[in-house]
Amino acid sequence: MKYYGITDKGLVRKNNQDSYVIATNEANDIFAIVADGIGGNFGGDIASRMTVRFFSKVFSETEQFTSEEEARKWITSAINACNLQIFEYGQTHENLKGMGTTFCGVMITSFGKMIVNIGDSRAYALYDHSRLTQLTTDHSLVNDMLIHGELTPEEAKTYPKKNILTNALGVWESVHADIDLHKEHMDGILLCSDGLHGYVEEAKMKSILLDTDMDPSLSARKLMKSALDAGGYDNVTVIFIDLDGEA
Repeated sequence: MKYYGITDKGLVRKNNQDSYVIATNEANDIFAIVADGIGGNFGGDIASRMTVRFFSKVFSETEQFTSEEEARKWITSAINACNLQIFEYGQTHENLKGMGTTFCGVMITSFGKMIVNIGDSRAYALYDHSRLTQLTTDHSLVNDMLIHGELTPEEAKTYPKKNILTNALGVWESVHADIDLHKEHMDGILLCSDGLHGYVEEAKMKSILLDTDMDPSLSARKLMKSALDAGGYDNVTVIFIDLDGEA
């Protein structure tokens, strides 16, 4: 297994509110996370950094997870603790109230891949060196409108409120995370903020990841370049994990 992460503030924003981490525990399990901060006055920066610091520390201290139930319980507990930490920080700093972050991660264990999602950063899986499939559901107003038939996919691309989230880490006193176990074979996993998937077509992302001559660092850097070439309107974060050869 090989992996690589990269982040950039883009060509328009003055600061980078994205953060990421690729952490390992005592059993060499991996927890890779992309966090895209939200909130003015640098609140998003703080929330996303608090998130990756928190999970880097608490995950590195864990031992081997032996079952889905055990991993799910640990993830839920850690998410709740991190959420409360960010929420309370925002409540005690007047100019940071409402700060928060997306959270999109994958925990790779001996029994499968646990995909965790809050917000609109995304996880994709690469299958059979031919298919790129989105594994997460966006927690956003525009996605809710798509589901209910209030917008077409074409209208959604230019909808003026497409960045409004319906779920985020740290904004409210409690939070719900989607947690899904995948046991099937994957060639790779892509995690990214909306600075990538919001501006680069999925077909372009797929063509980059299907170039088998590339290692994860080159794949991630080429994905980043595609986002910047598309205008670099937002912060961009990419993690690519090459699982090829795993059972």
